[in-house]
Amino acid sequence: MTAPIAIEVKGVRKTFLVKDGLLSKPRHVVAVDDVSFSVPQGGVLGVVGESGCGKSTPARLILGLLEPSAGEITVEGQKILAMDRKARARLIQPVFQDPFSSLNPLTRVRDIVAMPLIAQGTLDRATVTTRVEEMLERVGLSREQGTRLPTELSGGQRQRVAIARALVLRPRIVVCDEPTSALDVSVQAQILNLLAELRKDLGLTYLFISHNLAVVEHVASDVAVMYLGRFVERQPTETLFAHPEHPYTKALLASVLTPEPGLGVPDVGLGDTLPDPANIPPGCRFHPRCPIAEPRCSVERPPLKPRPGGGVECLLVP
Repeated sequence: MTAPIAIEVKGVRKTFLVKDGLLSKPRHVVAVDDVSFSVPQGGVLGVVGESGCGKSTPARLILGLLEPSAGEITVEGQKILAMDRKARARLIQPVFQDPFSSLNPLTRVRDIVAMPLIAQGTLDRATVTTRVEEMLERVGLSREQGTRLPTELSGGQRQRVAIARALVLRPRIVVCDEPTSALDVSVQAQILNLLAELRKDLGLTYLFISHNLAVVEHVASDVAVMYLGRFVERQPTETLFAHPEHPYTKALLASVLTPEPGLGVPDVGLGDTLPDPANIPPGCRFHPRCPIAEPRCSVERPPLKPRPGGGVECLLVP
């Protein structure tokens, strides 16, 4: 039986108008370009790519923090921009990258976690207190830690606070934007295990944004690889890591550092030039850096070649 769709994105495009200086002409930067995907209830879609590829923009669009320039986003069948803000908050919540900057340093932990409940205005103080204490315990924080300020907690504990705040409204969808990148490796594993446990216990759906391929492989059921605003490959996690097809996906996987001494930093053949979203090349947007590009790649836009659970955008893939 096919699971119902929790998140559906259809033909979404997002552009920003930016200026480099006071006297410079404004230019359009394409962050997301005609992207479509869906995430089933209870699933985890991991979105990976280099910095600046646009992978955080879909997260902000789904949260309703940005309005798409074109296309439509629905969450559990409801258009995200047509929803009341309080209703949207009850359905979908974020966990951001840096727990220190996303938590008020002058507010005690228990009050931080209580804020979403208080903002809804439907529960009395005793019920709010009970819900907060239950959620703090669920994420591994004591009642005593609830009386502290965020500055008195470790990085991992602060991220647990952020997770508690996100889940105290009992949402069904959580958008995780680099939730472990600011943490030590040992603490990352604890937070990832916590997120996996909460997803299983509470039946949550995750959109998981990360540049860390090892993290995505650990948590995601499907992976989408983003390059200059496009999903150039999407496959089930096991398939993508075992048999990547797009040259960019292969380069990302080859760039992962190995613990073996003496091997040094891998050379994946992408060069030193980073992609510029304000100057997207014609044809395949990856062709200037692609180690196997042919002349036609610079003029022909690659079609999506369907795969079970996704597809690949590359002229040279059968």
